[in-house]
Amino acid sequence: MSLLENFSFHEFFRNKEMNNFYLAVAIMTFAEDLISIFIPIYLFKLDYPIYSILIFYFLMALWFVIFSYPGAKTVARTGIKRSMVISVLILILCYTGLAALKRNPILFFVLPLLFSWRMIFYNYSYHLNYIIHSNRKKRGAEVSFLAAMTILVNVLAPLIGGIIALYAGFLALYATGALLLLIGTLPLSLHNERFEKLKFTQNDLWKEIMARKGTLISFSGYAVESIIGRTIWPVFLISIVVTTARTGLIVTLSMLASLLIVYYSGKITDTYDRQRLLKFGTVLYFFAWIGRIFAGTFLKIFIVDSYKNIAEKIIHIPWTAKSYDLAMRRGYFRFIVGREIIYNISRVIIMPILILIFYVDINPFSLSFAIAALCSLGYFFLEER
Repeated sequence: MSLLENFSFHEFFRNKEMNNFYLAVAIMTFAEDLISIFIPIYLFKLDYPIYSILIFYFLMALWFVIFSYPGAKTVARTGIKRSMVISVLILILCYTGLAALKRNPILFFVLPLLFSWRMIFYNYSYHLNYIIHSNRKKRGAEVSFLAAMTILVNVLAPLIGGIIALYAGFLALYATGALLLLIGTLPLSLHNERFEKLKFTQNDLWKEIMARKGTLISFSGYAVESIIGRTIWPVFLISIVVTTARTGLIVTLSMLASLLIVYYSGKITDTYDRQRLLKFGTVLYFFAWIGRIFAGTFLKIFIVDSYKNIAEKIIHIPWTAKSYDLAMRRGYFRFIVGREIIYNISRVIIMPILILIFYVDINPFSLSFAIAALCSLGYFFLEER
């Protein structure tokens, strides 16, 4: 049975809200993936040391925590679709600031604040939109389809982004990404706005966060390993393979290797016990990070990164589907805000440690990847209810 037959177009695409959501996310993901992996590389090429790059992301996480609840109130008043559009406008402003960073170094401390508000508007609206319109019984298939569609759309993005950055410069890359981001907002305008009421206080939020120890461990583990993957791994890549185009090529080829796994992961997520899948995926993903410690050549990096992307899809699809199930049981708006706070508090805690590791400069990459491997074990602790 083919992927398209399994999803059954006449059923799977009956939900027009989800169709437009898929299209918007696909375009915006492609636009952002043209650039996102190259942001730490761009800062590195501007001669910021790695510990300074980590300070940039530390400030981003800190601002997010500070404004997380006021941001939720803003999203509730603004509306889900408008919030996603606002997030795009803020991101374009961020790209403009990055382009001007060399001439205005003070922007190094301003941009993390803008990026944090972009994350607040986009992350809250993205997850609210998905939860409201998704199908509980087909959530594994929907999550895997969204993942597969994202890979298909952005599989060339890192390569294209690397080529643009190499031959036309980062300014052209930012301009291309900004234009595509604006195009990506158009499908969201085809349906009426939806508002969510804020039915929880800050105290309710913190009580929920501290009451779920397993969930706290799981979300914290994801937060730490993912930020190491987004910030330190790209710089490690550029230090080994030298050019942005070759960096993009590695990411593109390793993504292709994971595409088939996405299909089967979604299929078994809706059929088999998700806790067992999480256990199996956690073990695979742990060794993926261990493998990164020993990746020192182009070929080794490609093999290890391909394996890592495959393991990531095996664990992320059931983990994400299960997270959405928990959100529906616990009050999804509060759950989403609480989860994002956990993510960013975890990063606020780990970033100073990583900054120190790179400042001291004793096997910093190996130590960082070992920390990511250890934290990846947290996926398994996501609670049942």
